Amino acid sequence: MTHDIVDLIPISQLQDRYHIKRSALYNRLSALDLQPIKVGRRAFVTQGDVLRMDALANHIEAGGTIHDFDEGAVTAASDWAGSLIVNPETEITPVNSGANFAAFLEAFAARPSAPIQALTERLDLLEKAATHEWLLPTSDLSIALGLSRRSIGKYPKFERYGFVFTKVGQQGTETAWRVEKAMAKAKKKSKH
Repeated sequence: MTHDIVDLIPISQLQDRYHIKRSALYNRLSALDLQPIKVGRRAFVTQGDVLRMDALANHIEAGGTIHDFDEGAVTAASDWAGSLIVNPETEITPVNSGANFAAFLEAFAARPSAPIQALTERLDLLEKAATHEWLLPTSDLSIALGLSRRSIGKYPKFERYGFVFTKVGQQGTETAWRVEKAMAKAKKKSKH
């Protein structure tokens, strides 16, 4: 399959993204059976590959290992994304045009909802945390935001998805975070 250079992510960016050394990056690529695409002297991966790498990184940060990682829905979603070719002269066409069109439509209709449903569930959790004034430990917040614990811990306060996250102390061995809606916080300031 051919890839447009715009859709490819340089391997060099992945080391920074996951805060790992080159050898660890290639161990992860190998474990996921990912083959970087060479363009000249540079190596790239697809956006689907990055989704799989992100899932593995989250699994490892949660205490798992490369060997006990189960790709599950992540593989299905990236396989689906990788089964289409975008041709500027035509519309989106399946790679295997002889495939059963009805099966293709079923797969097309079923798969995109999984990432949307996962995002909706994460946003619902943040909404409940803000409403009930729950303090979330860094590990739970990293899952809800889809970020690494390391990237969350860099800041005493940050904003994402319309919520403001503020460090407020410790919960056991982890940092506790207050979750507030960004709009609600702005309204409180304007009343004073």
